[in-house]
Amino acid sequence: MRINLLGPMQAYGDDPGVDLAPAAQKVRQTLALLVLNANRVVRFEHLMDELWGDDPPASALTAMQTYVYQLRKRFSLGNPRSGAPRGSDAGGTAGPQLGTVDGGYQLALPAEHVDVFRCEPLLARAQAAFHDEDHARARETADAALRLWRDDALVDVRKGPALRAEAVRLRELRTVAHHLRIEADLQLGRHHEVLGELTAMARREPTNERAQRNLMTALYRTDRRAEALEVYRRARRRIAAELGLDPSLELQALHTAILTADPALLHPAGRGTAPAVAARVPSHLPAPRERLTGRAGHLARLTSVLAGRARPDRPVVVVGGAPGTGKSELCLHAAHQVSEHYPDGRLHARVRDAAGRPVPAAEILRSFLRGLGATADQLRLGPTDLTLLFRTWTAGLRVLVVLDDVGDAGDLTSLLPSGAGCGVVIGSRRRLFVSSSAVHVDLSALPFADAVHLLASAVPRHRITMDRDGLHRLAGLCQGLPGALFAVAAQLRRRPHWTAQQAIAWVLAAGRGDADPLGVRAGRDRTLATLPAELRPLAYTLMTSDVPGRLTPGQVAEHLGIGDQRAEDLLEELAESYVLSAQHPCVDGRFSYEWAPGARPAGAGRSSASVMVPA
Repeated sequence: MRINLLGPMQAYGDDPGVDLAPAAQKVRQTLALLVLNANRVVRFEHLMDELWGDDPPASALTAMQTYVYQLRKRFSLGNPRSGAPRGSDAGGTAGPQLGTVDGGYQLALPAEHVDVFRCEPLLARAQAAFHDEDHARARETADAALRLWRDDALVDVRKGPALRAEAVRLRELRTVAHHLRIEADLQLGRHHEVLGELTAMARREPTNERAQRNLMTALYRTDRRAEALEVYRRARRRIAAELGLDPSLELQALHTAILTADPALLHPAGRGTAPAVAARVPSHLPAPRERLTGRAGHLARLTSVLAGRARPDRPVVVVGGAPGTGKSELCLHAAHQVSEHYPDGRLHARVRDAAGRPVPAAEILRSFLRGLGATADQLRLGPTDLTLLFRTWTAGLRVLVVLDDVGDAGDLTSLLPSGAGCGVVIGSRRRLFVSSSAVHVDLSALPFADAVHLLASAVPRHRITMDRDGLHRLAGLCQGLPGALFAVAAQLRRRPHWTAQQAIAWVLAAGRGDADPLGVRAGRDRTLATLPAELRPLAYTLMTSDVPGRLTPGQVAEHLGIGDQRAEDLLEELAESYVLSAQHPCVDGRFSYEWAPGARPAGAGRSSASVMVPA
């Protein structure tokens, strides 16, 4: 079985001359998703989201099983029993198999049987050769990768969210290979040969600075200095008109070098010059999982800051809020909307792990630098040198860095890019001070009407939406928290036969017992992990005890058996973590505090029906 996706879909079985690509679009879509995840499990819900999005029919599971059956029959794919070892090495004597394992499907297929998986190693070898200044080998290998493409990837396959994201990634992969091959040609002195190709590319992509930069270099090396300067002037006008930005520092530096007739422009760059971003443009942003509801104003504010004209200081936005308010989703939506304004890369990292512990900065920096094209030797540097290398490389770039689940300003020390053309998006569980120019957006619970609309639109054809009172009670139980609403919606999608009463009973039971279906305990633990260690036990006791909703330092001190000052410190720390909100006016010079929606476990205090979920 061999599959080609870099162009119109081609699928071959035992006879390499007979194309067995399915005609039915849903079957083609299923095959494409399984192939792109070959030797990995594609969970049932992931496949259903790809095929039908948020509105699967009642017969979705049966239809999905039918599509898989058709693929097994068409390509003579075995179906190993559930729980069998995955893939049988994907290259053993058992041959390709399409098994039902671990709550999903897994297509066991050798990587060399898929053109996508042959292309990526070729490009990686080309980039490595370019870094090693073996430009002839880099040119040959990049060209071999490009020859695998027959058209746009997945051009004749219907695409849901996963395949759309993959098509974008593959389009960028092709662009990277094309630029890398041209840049290797320039290093080999073939500026005459690539001039026509570069002229067409720069015309198609007038705001792509990489294309403009390469064309300027080729023109200058062919003694057409005036035309090279005109390319810069034209690019600067288009970038300002379409993006509201100034050219990057790198493009400005090339313009200055051409004006001054810098002799270095006539020679290939030596070791230790500009970073390897010329060989790849990383795009690490995950796809948003859900549509935004009730956050249009917040989203507009973020995108206006991030997409605005370059300033002396880099744009930084900080999104904070209580657990479950949708910080991560808002950050991702904003980052995707402004991604075109950051052509040198979009980097993403979760700064804390599932238990709330900080991820080592060196680990995140290696991921960022690997995406920007760092060599193996560079990735072996220590934390301090990795930080300096990241700052050096980003000084002249336009890179967007998204840092999620930040619990302390100290988490950011080594991870912020240095260039004024870069942008930073921070999702935080605590109120942070990053810089005096940072824009802060604090999220609270959704208004009730938006919560009802979000839940109804997430399961529009479910019987729940026909029960107005049940729908309103479910929305009320979720306290306006998008995390809780989407968790309930996901359960309803999985169980379309449920009534409102069954869904309500499930929500009420979610906060009790040992199970944690809504992530209540995990969310609470991640929030508590950001507090000073000596205050965590006190915070846990306070959050889970029967204390009235409005708190004062004296009341908390008496309840916990601690001093007034320590009680006030605890309340202020919880307020910094968005778990409490300070209330005016002050009582005896001190604030009183109220719990944020969803901040306490179900059954604590007076809100026995509350639900708390993680961000």
